[in-house]
Amino acid sequence: MWKIKKGCEILNNFADRTARLEPFPFRLNHAGWGIATTPECAFEHIDYEFCTVEYVVSGRGVLESDGHRFECGPESIYFLHHRSSHSYRTDPVDLWHKLFFIVDGALADTLIACYGLSDVYQINDVPQLRPYFEEMMGLGYTAPGLHRRAAVIFHQFAEACSEILLERTCSARPEAMELKRAIDESIGSRFRLNESCRKIGYSQAHLIRRFREAFGCSPYEYLMQRRIEIARRLLGFSRKSVKEIAAMLGFSDQYSFSSCFKERTGVSPS
Repeated sequence: MWKIKKGCEILNNFADRTARLEPFPFRLNHAGWGIATTPECAFEHIDYEFCTVEYVVSGRGVLESDGHRFECGPESIYFLHHRSSHSYRTDPVDLWHKLFFIVDGALADTLIACYGLSDVYQINDVPQLRPYFEEMMGLGYTAPGLHRRAAVIFHQFAEACSEILLERTCSARPEAMELKRAIDESIGSRFRLNESCRKIGYSQAHLIRRFREAFGCSPYEYLMQRRIEIARRLLGFSRKSVKEIAAMLGFSDQYSFSSCFKERTGVSPS
């Protein structure tokens, strides 16, 4: 939970500094296919000025970045981080076929940091991430609000990556993870713990105990942390009113939302 709290602090500080800046602090520079046509297909960058993420559809290759080496095969992704020094090349026999997007801007860097992805170079076996690349490709370069729409997709992508990594490293019991998923799916609606416990097949006392062991807080507090985390993003990077955000996040009214927000952050939403 420390990462989530720390990420919120970073994002909130960033919002304070950039809320009035123009242009919008996120850009989608390109999204498309990357197809190796020869065995010699290779690239190298020093102090890379963008952030690129690539999804391997088929084929294999090698990424070397900041002193680390990774073999990247089908249904894996890899990051070419902003300011990294790296090289990557296709396998000479099993040529790469990839999807990719290239982004830059202060918001991209902030989201990478918030979701603990700054030191992540590769994630294997993630076919569920392919749709984000296809969404980026589908935006088109003349779409109204292109960069804002791309920022939303990138935000969802970073959150999905973080969730995958958390589940793979977490030693939580299956019923605790199932309860966490139920809460994550109820961020914008009313969450009823007794109903989730009945569906999962355990008592409330058992699930609350297992959840606290795994995540360091109660299910209710985790739900509130997630809602406040999302509220901070919306307050910093959208034009929605406090009332609209309160409704989106499942609060009964804007006053209960404001009270909850101030209790956990020390400031009011406005």
